Amino acid sequence: MTLSQRIIIVDDERSVRNGLSNLLESEGYATAAFSSAEALLNDDIALADAAFFIIDVRLKGQSGLELFRELCHRLRKPLGILISGDSDEDMSWRALESGAIAFLAKPIEIDMLFYHIRRELTSGETD
Repeated sequence: MTLSQRIIIVDDERSVRNGLSNLLESEGYATAAFSSAEALLNDDIALADAAFFIIDVRLKGQSGLELFRELCHRLRKPLGILISGDSDEDMSWRALESGAIAFLAKPIEIDMLFYHIRRELTSGETD
């Protein structure tokens, strides 16, 4: 069964977007993938349909942190994970401070990714 709302993936690396999208879809999640913050922010349908966000911190143009902060202004408590290939403790702290539920380093630990997604989307069904 596929969720009616989508998991939005924002990463400027095509291989990461495609890999995450394929992985999530194989588990029954609907996805939409974007190469930039600007592309997502210009898609009102994707924003209205979003259940969860996976956003790379280091995007070309607007950063993933800036994007998530913008989503917090536009949407009511967006659920999201920020990811990065070159992480440090400061970046992790800034990601969590921005309202993200988690920060995951690339390569992403798949079990941890699904743990966070399932926990957040399941808790939303019972509210």
